[in-house]
Formats: sequence, C-alpha cells, structure tokens
Amino acid sequence: MLSFQELSDSFKEHFSKFTFPEQPSSLYDPNRYFLQIGGKRVRPVLCLMGNELFDSIQPGTWELASAVELFHNFTLIHDDIMDKAPLRRGMETIPKKYGDNTAILSGDVMLIEAYHLLNRLDKEVIHQVQHIFSTTAREVCEGQQYDMDFEKSDHVSLQDYLRMIELKTSVLIAASLKMGAIMGGAGQRNQELIYEFGRKLGLAFQVQDDYLDA
Repeated sequence: MLSFQELSDSFKEHFSKFTFPEQPSSLYDPNRYFLQIGGKRVRPVLCLMGNELFDSIQPGTWELASAVELFHNFTLIHDDIMDKAPLRRGMETIPKKYGDNTAILSGDVMLIEAYHLLNRLDKEVIHQVQHIFSTTAREVCEGQQYDMDFEKSDHVSLQDYLRMIELKTSVLIAASLKMGAIMGGAGQRNQELIYEFGRKLGLAFQVQDDYLDA
C-alpha cells in the first residue's frame, strides 16, 4: 500500500488537472484562486486509501476523490460567508476578496462540478455512491445549522456538541473512506466498519481542533 504522503502527492497531481470553464471569469476565477490556496486534502486521500484497502485504486476513484474535495471546498466557501471570515489558510477568503454574492455562486458551481464528476462513475457503483454522497451533504448542512443555532444558546450539552461535530465534520471523513471502500469492492460489513472508524476519527479530529482553537 502507498503511504498517506504518497497518495496525497498523487492526488495533488491529479487534482491540479481539474479545470473550470474560462468564462465568465468573474465566476470561475474565484474558484481557481481558492483551490490553489491548497490544504491538507485529507478527505480525498482517505477516499483513495479506502479503495486501496480492498483492491488496486480504480480509475473512477480519482474522480470520486476529486468530487469529495470539491464538495469540501464548497462547504468552506459557504462557511466563510456565514462566519464573515477574512482569512482562510492565511489568504483572503472569497467573500472578502470578491464579495458575498460571488462567493455564493462560486460555492454553488463547485458543488455542481462535484456531481458532474460523480456522474462519470461506473454503473455498478454510481447509485450507491451518489446516495452516500448526497446523504452526507445533507448531514453536513444539518451540522452547520446546529453550529449556528448553538452560537445563540447559553448552554450546549456534551451530547449535542458531539452530534453537531459528527454531522459537520465526521460524516464526510467517514463517507470518504466508505465510498472508497465501495470502489474497491468491499463487502457490506467492511463498509460499515470503515465508516465507523472514519466517524470516530472525525470526532477526534474536530474535538482537538476545537480545543486548540479555544
């Protein structure tokens, strides 16, 4: 098996070939700007790792991993709008640099492009993967809403906090692993186990991130 760093380097090379249309540049230039800022690319690499646990990496898994990365960046753009954040990874956010209206459209088109990539998957896996992807996308939105609701609350229980971060962060990490495993031909039991591993990994990651941020 390849190491995380080897898969990360390979994914970065693959993802660098993804392009948006040239026009209207006022829509697509912000997306090109945002993606070049970079990031850890953890979720798409986990998708590739999930595949490689059960078989050699399938060509479609690279498309799936790219869709996961586009969706994740879509959520970041919209988070920056809602949080009125000036910086992301040390660079100006899209709403700060280009305005909220452009940021909304740029995020939306990034999500649409993610689904275009999903539509290229083989018929043997496309329906199952799209179901997981769409369910996870809805859950991430639910988690974000809980997060905003909790900002107005004087008290948030530990159980409610854990449920919020599970939806906002953990489910996408878990789904990335599971969808990759499906691409590798994993059976149902192994799909469930790898999802649960990813869910707990995501919880630990977000708890640590929130603790350091606090």
